[in-house]
Amino acid sequence: MKKLLLILLCLPMIGFGQLSIIQQVANEELMDYLIKIPFGQEKMFGFNNREEFFQAKIGNPYEVFTLSKEFFDDTNIKRDKSYIVSTGNWRVPIIVDNEYNALLTVSKENNKWSVVKIGAKGLANELEGFEQNHLSINIRNILRVFQIKGDFILTSNNKLYPLTSASNALLIDRNTSYSTYEILTLIKNIRLKN
Repeated sequence: MKKLLLILLCLPMIGFGQLSIIQQVANEELMDYLIKIPFGQEKMFGFNNREEFFQAKIGNPYEVFTLSKEFFDDTNIKRDKSYIVSTGNWRVPIIVDNEYNALLTVSKENNKWSVVKIGAKGLANELEGFEQNHLSINIRNILRVFQIKGDFILTSNNKLYPLTSASNALLIDRNTSYSTYEILTLIKNIRLKN
């Protein structure tokens, strides 16, 4: 019993430690990725000019989750089963003047965390808007459902908020939160029709 209690107490510290590592890697590699942006294409990455690169800082990372293979294999959704799994990727906002310009993707390769990509100006803008409209929600993750090409904000209480891509794919309201079960049922029904 004492071992279980100790494990449960340490889990948040492990998560916090990983978050700290993601932020550190993003900070260290930010400028390396900014200078890879081709001259003249700064606006495609959310920047007005190259001078803004020197004002850039990183925001709070979002862990990216997706649906497990079991979700698509199971004929019926089981309420007591968790179908949400980590992709092992994190998206980290790049901020200039309190605006999200783009996202860094941080991933673990060969047992080492590193930035692997920069971009996603539109998703960065949506994340910023979500944060501004939902100040009381402080734990946010992204649920990416590749099969419908849709993204959701996944909160700590398992509420899902569709972003534009998911709203369009499922024809649901972007300003409403849904239970995980509601969204999984919608996705399952769409997949069965196709």
